[in-house]
Amino acid sequence: MKSQKSYLFKNTVFKEGDESAKTVFSGPGELEVGPAPEFEGSPETLNPEEMFVAAVNSCIMTTFFYFVRKSNIEVLSYYSDAEGRVEKQKDGFRFTNVEVRAKITLQQPDIAEKARELGKLAEKYCLVSRSLACTVRYELEVKTIGK
Repeated sequence: MKSQKSYLFKNTVFKEGDESAKTVFSGPGELEVGPAPEFEGSPETLNPEEMFVAAVNSCIMTTFFYFVRKSNIEVLSYYSDAEGRVEKQKDGFRFTNVEVRAKITLQQPDIAEKARELGKLAEKYCLVSRSLACTVRYELEVKTIGK
């Protein structure tokens, strides 16, 4: 990626009549969006709350793999679950924390500690989580299959 002072990311949201609202992203195109079921929405559409948690989860993963590539280590698999807690505050609802729990599989046991270090770097440098007011925690479990 070229070094720049700023980047601009855009999308478009629209709703027509009784149709579901849609968000148009530059990559995947158009996706239906709406309120979460907890806020009288449909479970059939993406909601901002899940997209928020997914943004944290996927940003930490892509940041982790950035450091993996730089370190030239091989990760056989990566899997992560994330959950974000929304709580009513005196000024309304807000996210109070996001927890990401990841599991990776490595071939070589001797790089497990290095992978854990890369997980700490991913937690520290994830652009999305660094931009949030709520706490983000990242746990990385490392499994090896080699000798």
